[in-house]
Amino acid sequence: MRTIDVLVQGATVELFHFYGVAIAPADTGDCREEARLHIDPASTIDFFAPGFCGVLALSANPGVFRAMKGLPPMPEGFSDWMREVANQLMGKVKSRLARFQISLQTELPQLRHPSDVERRHRSCKQLFCYSFRTLKGEVFVTLGGDFDDGSLIFSNASPLPLDGKVILF
Repeated sequence: MRTIDVLVQGATVELFHFYGVAIAPADTGDCREEARLHIDPASTIDFFAPGFCGVLALSANPGVFRAMKGLPPMPEGFSDWMREVANQLMGKVKSRLARFQISLQTELPQLRHPSDVERRHRSCKQLFCYSFRTLKGEVFVTLGGDFDDGSLIFSNASPLPLDGKVILF
């Protein structure tokens, strides 16, 4: 299993567990075209760093968002929370990559139609697909872009503060 797979899968499971949703990775095989389609809408976040650039996309069955504990009511749908959860997932991936001396810069999350996500993935050199199952439906995460595994150099000294630490401005 690739390092990036462990980072993304672990971050996704940790995030959904925080919101009280039991989630487990499902086998996506070889990321076949029919297996990598997001449901509508999908939330995407562009990112870049030396040796890494691309887009992270997240989509989930609406029942998954309804099952999340600690979220305020969503009278207008769950699209705002989909962007927020994608942003939190990207933050977890970003902090895990910081242990490998990769300092990602990220854009704001956007809602996209699945065909837009697929079109963006076609131009990517690499595409990693992660499917997860919950009791309320599926969660799908894709990571497309250009990744240099050789640039992953593990270090115990994280440039980011740990959760709960005070940051003085």
